[in-house]
Amino acid sequence: MNREGAPGKSPEEMYIQQKVRVLLMLRKMGSNLTASEEEFLRTYAGVVNSQLSQLPQHSIDQGKEAGLQKQVG
Repeated sequence: MNREGAPGKSPEEMYIQQKVRVLLMLRKMGSNLTASEEEFLRTYAGVVNSQLSQLPQHSIDQGKEAGLQKQVG
């Protein structure tokens, strides 16, 4: 995460953006989020949509599937 302030963003906005990004990454990796974490993501749905487009396209699951295909084939 960047520790430098982004131009035009308050520390609170940066915190929200970073927290959303971390929660989305955890969810993508298969972690179960708490009810309060899920509520946070619902509350900041606009930030969630913005962050989803910035997440890496490679998932852990894709690597597992590739490994399974090599073993079977």
